[in-house]
Amino acid sequence: MNFSILNPSHLAYATRLLVGIFLIALFSLPTLARAHSNEYLATVKGVHGGMLRMVEMYHFELVMKDGEAHVWVTDHGDTPQSTKGAIATLRVINGNDAFSVTLKPTGSNELMIRDAGIKPRKGTRLVLTVSMKGEASLQTRFSLD
Repeated sequence: MNFSILNPSHLAYATRLLVGIFLIALFSLPTLARAHSNEYLATVKGVHGGMLRMVEMYHFELVMKDGEAHVWVTDHGDTPQSTKGAIATLRVINGNDAFSVTLKPTGSNELMIRDAGIKPRKGTRLVLTVSMKGEASLQTRFSLD
């Protein structure tokens, strides 16, 4: 019998290689977790130039301008998620003034509302509540700083 395949130098090399792979995977975990936190997403602009937040399996990108609010829905892999049948409200809070608007599905993964009362300014706080078709309501918060 030939036992040369169990050469100790080969085993040592393979062990070092596996330990290296394990350490790389281990040290990359905090980065991956941080990449899917709202703290991290708050520092990144979305595809449409908006603010990003995540709730459960969804990412929500909010873009506001005078008289309009748009929300695009994707998953963690940035794959667009259908908003057909979704129900969404946006609570707009400016100081002591607050009101809610209902967003309607438009496009494949977009929710939108046109309302003259939407006037984003520094300090505006927003609460987005979305119920994707057949799913429980999800809620996230935004702030215009």
